[in-house]
Amino acid sequence: MALILQHMQRLALKDAEKVVTTHGNSPRPYLLKAYALILLERYQEARESLLAGLQVDPLSHILQTCLSDLDRSTNAAARARCPRLDRTDDFECTLCFKLLFEPVTTPCGHTFCRSCLHQAMDHGNKCPMCRTVLFIGPRTYPISVTLSNIIQKNFPEEYAERRSEHENMTYAGIDLMPLFVMDVVLPCQKMALNIFEPRYRLMVRRIMEGNHRMGMVAIDSATGTIADCGCEVEILECEPLPDGRFYLEVEGSRRFRILRSWDEDGYRVAEIEWFQDVSLPEGSQERRDLIERANEASELARAYIRRTRETIRPVGRARHFDLESIPAPQDPEKFSFWLVNLINLRPSDKLELLRLCDTRERISLSLRLLGNAEQGCRLQ
Repeated sequence: MALILQHMQRLALKDAEKVVTTHGNSPRPYLLKAYALILLERYQEARESLLAGLQVDPLSHILQTCLSDLDRSTNAAARARCPRLDRTDDFECTLCFKLLFEPVTTPCGHTFCRSCLHQAMDHGNKCPMCRTVLFIGPRTYPISVTLSNIIQKNFPEEYAERRSEHENMTYAGIDLMPLFVMDVVLPCQKMALNIFEPRYRLMVRRIMEGNHRMGMVAIDSATGTIADCGCEVEILECEPLPDGRFYLEVEGSRRFRILRSWDEDGYRVAEIEWFQDVSLPEGSQERRDLIERANEASELARAYIRRTRETIRPVGRARHFDLESIPAPQDPEKFSFWLVNLINLRPSDKLELLRLCDTRERISLSLRLLGNAEQGCRLQ
């Protein structure tokens, strides 16, 4: 019986195709063909037939109704074949109590958000649920791809919110800066950092997933609070160590003022504004005088470095001064900070130089300090 019915449906389709060929200027043949295709469960072809009929008569009410009914029924059938999973605790991180994002399953069988597990392991190497010792390092957390795909497919809206939340923490934004409170850093200054505190280990992980930049600030000795300005540093090298610490090589770049700051997961985040020295018009006499002054200072700095090498080489304490790395005097502001970094200064003095917005004054002050340093053998 089923074979006979299927044969009759195919004959009906052939008849409808003949009518479309002979009376293709009317919408009704396309409707008949669509009905025959629906009986054969060839729904996509039926939809194409209805759309072809609507090209002949865009205002055909019966074709529009049939197309709407077909779309509604096929969508319902698709949902019935692929039911959505219920949002249960199985898809929830037991640390942040939110939908799992980048889920990681431990050897003991517990699943957490990758960032949540990272943060928990900053305080110990045990599973947060069962306290089993986890012999895994920061770079060996494989994301459960299958579970992640299931979550994305079944909870797309909530997953999009979690991803947006993660990106907001990773990419702080142009005017937001995570702060490492330790010391005054100047532009062009390079230094090594050993990151061992849990809050800063979390911060570094987020930074390395983002733009590799953070702000370095110090405590202002005059007020006992975080200084009102700091320096953005770029992480040139980041080496995760087996015990969870990070070894960093950083270099100072731009200066910023702190408008307001707050705690976020244990470390400080600030809303900032960038600032520079007062700029002089290109081609002006003041600009030419400043560049000439920077050229003079560059020659004096080279001579100072050569004398320093000769003086301290016998005792084996020579710091490596690279004459090739001297910034061009055509960028007086950058050169002035390079010049300052030749001198061993107190944090309060460095903070004042960081705040200073007069390039000529900074160069002059640096030269005076260089002279004092050479006389008193106060080398960095």
